[in-house]
Amino acid sequence: MGRFIKGILGGFSGKVGNIVGGSWRGISYMRSLSERRNYVPSEKQLMQQARFAYAVSFLQPIHPVVRVGYRNQANQKSALNAALAHVLKKVVEGDYPAYRINYASLEIAKGLLPGPQSPAVQLQDLSLAFTWRDGASILKDYGDNQVLLLAIGEGSYPTYSIGEAVRNDGQATLDVPDAPAGTVLHTYLAFIDVNSNSVSNSYYVGELSL
Repeated sequence: MGRFIKGILGGFSGKVGNIVGGSWRGISYMRSLSERRNYVPSEKQLMQQARFAYAVSFLQPIHPVVRVGYRNQANQKSALNAALAHVLKKVVEGDYPAYRINYASLEIAKGLLPGPQSPAVQLQDLSLAFTWRDGASILKDYGDNQVLLLAIGEGSYPTYSIGEAVRNDGQATLDVPDAPAGTVLHTYLAFIDVNSNSVSNSYYVGELSL
């Protein structure tokens, strides 16, 4: 960009050929137009973009879950971005374009609270019945922890519960997602302390077939 002293016609504003003129803080300037570049992403970049989009689309339906489960991980980034980093690193598998989710590696919460002891899940009519057994010392200090539940399967919209039961209950139920018979559901359990905003690591309870 060049600066020039006004002649008898003064400075000019606008475009003449490939020259642009204007004024900034009372200083007249001229510059050439930027060259247009036809950017074509490489195959590797397209693959990375597709993998990123796949991970984002997977997380969108469970955004409320990871927003709670990853709130302690959001120091330099949002809870969703922290969860996205985890999914990209450990959960998305396969090669472009046949990506897949490793559900057993998915963590819906990360934190320092004690996790569930002996968690289990069973299919009962149209509900998923979760149970766990915590010792007396755990229940004394953490019995009022709220329960975080998730059930998700390939091709089905997930169901989840946040704070509808507490650790002291030893059990909680979750609606079965609306999915075709034979769908495999993957289930998860974690705890939340509403007073300190702490969470536990999530536990992959297991899979059930509808």
